[in-house]
Amino acid sequence: MVRNIQGKKAIIIGTGIGGSGVAALLAKEGIKVTILERNSYPGGKAASFEREGYIYDVGVHWLARGDKGPIGEIADIVRAQIKFKALDPSMQFSTGGRTAILAQKVDKISLQRFFDDIGVLPKNIDGAHSLFEDISRERSTKELEALDNISLSDYISCFVDDEQLNRVLDGFTGMYMCISRRAASAGEFILCFSSQVKHNNLCYPVGGMRAVPVAYLEAFQSLGGEIRYSTPVERIIIEEGKVQGVEAGGFISADIVISNNGIKESIALAGRHHFPSKYVSIIDNLRLSFGAVSVKYALNTEVVKPHLSCYFPDFKDVSLMNRQTAIFVPVPSAADPSLAPPGCQIVLAGSLAPPGLDSVNQKEVLCQDILDRIENTMHDLFPDIENHIVWKIRTDTGYISKVSGRWTGEVIGLAQNRYQVGRARPSNVTPVEGFYLVGADVGGRGVGTEMAADSALNLWRILCISKQ
Repeated sequence: MVRNIQGKKAIIIGTGIGGSGVAALLAKEGIKVTILERNSYPGGKAASFEREGYIYDVGVHWLARGDKGPIGEIADIVRAQIKFKALDPSMQFSTGGRTAILAQKVDKISLQRFFDDIGVLPKNIDGAHSLFEDISRERSTKELEALDNISLSDYISCFVDDEQLNRVLDGFTGMYMCISRRAASAGEFILCFSSQVKHNNLCYPVGGMRAVPVAYLEAFQSLGGEIRYSTPVERIIIEEGKVQGVEAGGFISADIVISNNGIKESIALAGRHHFPSKYVSIIDNLRLSFGAVSVKYALNTEVVKPHLSCYFPDFKDVSLMNRQTAIFVPVPSAADPSLAPPGCQIVLAGSLAPPGLDSVNQKEVLCQDILDRIENTMHDLFPDIENHIVWKIRTDTGYISKVSGRWTGEVIGLAQNRYQVGRARPSNVTPVEGFYLVGADVGGRGVGTEMAADSALNLWRILCISKQ
C-alpha cells in the first residue's frame, strides 16, 4: 500500500549511495525530486576518478554481497544497470609469516585448510571451527538484537583464543566496520559475515565503485529527476518545526528534505536549536569509525597478486614494528581490466587511521607516517613494485573529508560499536517534520556502502509504504 506522496517536492542533499539510491526509489513513486550535489561529480565516498587511462576509487572498496544485497535490491527496483564481478578464491590473508587463501564458498574442508595454512594452533582448531560455524549461521532480527550490545572480542573468546586467528578476525572487522574487534558489535559483525557466507559473492562493480551511484542516478533521471552539481547547501530552512526547503545559492522550497551529508553535519546545517536538547545531546555523543589513508598505484604491468589481500605485520619483530602497518589491498583491475590499460594494474592499498585530531599538524604527521608505512609494506611484499609505477597518489583523512563534505575523514560514518547498531542506531526520521536522513549513519545495517543502500531502502519504506 503506497502512501499519498504523489505531487510532493523533495530535495536530497548528496549523491552518495544512500542519496542517489533513495532519490531513484522516490522518483519511481512519483515524487518530484531534486538532488543537490556540492561536487562537480557524483558519488561522494563512492566516487571514482580517471587519470592517464586508469580509473581509481576515492576509497578502498570491495563489496560483500553486490547484486545479492541491498545495492542490488535498489538496482532491481529502479531498473538500474550495474554489473558485478566475483573472483574465486575470495581473498588472501597474511600474518605472522603465514599466508592462507579463503575461498568464496566457506565450508568445513576449506576452513580446515585455511586454519592450517594461517597457523591456528592444533589445540585451538576445534574452537576455531565452532566459532566459524556459529558466525556463519544466519540470524533472525531478534537473535541479532540479543547480540548487538556484546563486544565481538568477548564473543569470540567464548569459543577460542588464538593469536593468528585473532589477527584474521581483526582483518575482517577492519574491512567490514573500520573499527577494532574490541569495540565492534558482535551482532553487527555476525550479520556482515553470515551474509557474505550465505551469498558467496565477494565482488567488485564493473566500471569502478562509481558505477553504483552513476547507475542509480541514470535511473533517477530517466524517471524525471533533476541533479544540480556544484551546488552546496548552505542551510536547511525550518519554520515552526517543519522543513521549508534549503538555501543553496538562493531559496529552494520543498515538502521533504533528505540529507546524505552525515548526521552531525546535517543537524548543524538545519540549526541545532530546531531540535530537542536530548536529541542534540545524543547526536553529539555518537562515536565515529576510523578514518583511512591510502596509496593508489597505477602500474605498467601486473605486479600485485592476488586480487584482494589483507596483511598484518608480526609486531613481535621489532624491525617490522618500526616500518610496516596492516594493509587492505584490492586490485580493482583484476575484476575489471578496463580500469587500466591492457596488461596494467590499478592497485589500492589502504590502512586505518584516526578520523580527526584536534591538532591539524598532529593529524598531518600521523597520516604521513602511516602512508610511509603503507609504501614500506607494499615494497616488502612486492619488491619490484617501484620499478613499475606510472603514478601513485597518497590520500589522507583530509582527502576523504574534502570529497565527502564531512567534518572528519571517517570511512563509514558512525562506528558500528555495541552502542550504535540495530535499534540503537539513529533513525532516518528526525524530530523535525519533513526532514530525514539517509546513508551509513542512520537506519541501516551491514558493510559500509551496503549499509548506506540499506538505509535508502528503509527510508523509502518509511515514506512510501504504509503498514497494513
